[in-house]
Amino acid sequence: MLLGKTDSASVTLGRRLLYAIGMATGFFAAAFYLGMTQTKIWMALSIIGTSIVLEAQPGVAASIALGFHPLAGAVISILANLIPIPLLLLTFHEITTRWLWAGRKVERAERWSGKYRHYGVGALVLLSPFLGAYLCIAIGHATGWKPFTVLLATLIGMVGSVLFISYGGHWVIGWFIH
Repeated sequence: MLLGKTDSASVTLGRRLLYAIGMATGFFAAAFYLGMTQTKIWMALSIIGTSIVLEAQPGVAASIALGFHPLAGAVISILANLIPIPLLLLTFHEITTRWLWAGRKVERAERWSGKYRHYGVGALVLLSPFLGAYLCIAIGHATGWKPFTVLLATLIGMVGSVLFISYGGHWVIGWFIH
């Protein structure tokens, strides 16, 4: 690269990386703000952390136990679960070649994708509550489906399962608390 000239591929990657970081920051800020309006900061951060690490379904179950409103807990869990997804979509190849545990997850996703490839991307709607958003994104990447349709199908399944847990689980947990 000559002084004053830039490589267009690196500019495009840099711009996409900035967009991904911006989206992830926006998801975090929205989840954090909503969590702070509901309760204390540490409780909001615990729901956000749970949803990032363990997926949205355990996050919404924890939000119910911590006393969040069912819809607020569901939205916080969904937004928090979306935080790493833009970065995953952007850097999937780099992540899987450098980190061994991520490479093993993609190999697992490739095995799943072989089973469900002929069902199409709609199968991810049913699989995402059980496999999680991150593994469904990996399956979509392994099968070569379009990232937007994979994200949409995964999001539909995740939102449906989180709302079911949030509103269905709220009265069940109420039996044990009261």
